[in-house]
Amino acid sequence: MTDQPIAAPPVVDRADFEAALADQVVLEKELTRHGDRVSAARRRLPRVEVDDYVFTGPEGPVRLTELFGDHQVLLVQNVMFGPDWEEGCPSCTWAVDNLPAGMERFAEEGIAFAMVSQAPIEKLEAWRARRGWDHRWVSSAGTSYHHDWGWTRRDDQGREGQLPGYSYYLLRDGRPSLTYATTARGTEAILPLAHVMDRTCYGRRQDWEDSPEGWPQDPTYG
Repeated sequence: MTDQPIAAPPVVDRADFEAALADQVVLEKELTRHGDRVSAARRRLPRVEVDDYVFTGPEGPVRLTELFGDHQVLLVQNVMFGPDWEEGCPSCTWAVDNLPAGMERFAEEGIAFAMVSQAPIEKLEAWRARRGWDHRWVSSAGTSYHHDWGWTRRDDQGREGQLPGYSYYLLRDGRPSLTYATTARGTEAILPLAHVMDRTCYGRRQDWEDSPEGWPQDPTYG
């Protein structure tokens, strides 16, 4: 958005602004407390053991358990990149670009991070070089990982489609378990730019948002 939109929030005096902001803070505190309850429920989820899949990395085979490194917790970003695609999914690419510049903070909190896609490793490496990423990225090609856990699904006509999302794993006694997974808008939890945009007066400027009349909005996937 480079041109000044026609519509804008109304101008009020300082007292009216602070009163409106105070009402907004009440709503946001309710959201924060609800988020705390959701997180508490998430910490009480059970876990399910998963196979120690053998992925393919730039240097050769890499087991799921190896992705943990020295940590007990692993976050996997399931990046949409089909076997016959030449480029990564635009929205997943945007999500990877949203990752913290200081990924060492993950390790400091005991969390390993890796990305997994279904495309061959050669395509992933080419896209990584093009994007300038240095995150660990492995291919699930040759494994049943994507189909086993629903990251690739077939419709009634047998056509395959992929889902973006995140899988959270725990390693105990050398065995990996899935403790949580999320897709669709659940992925927004770790997308800082989305949250920054939500707090601007124009929001994300997408056509699904409930915004005032005249607010700039574009097709979500345009």
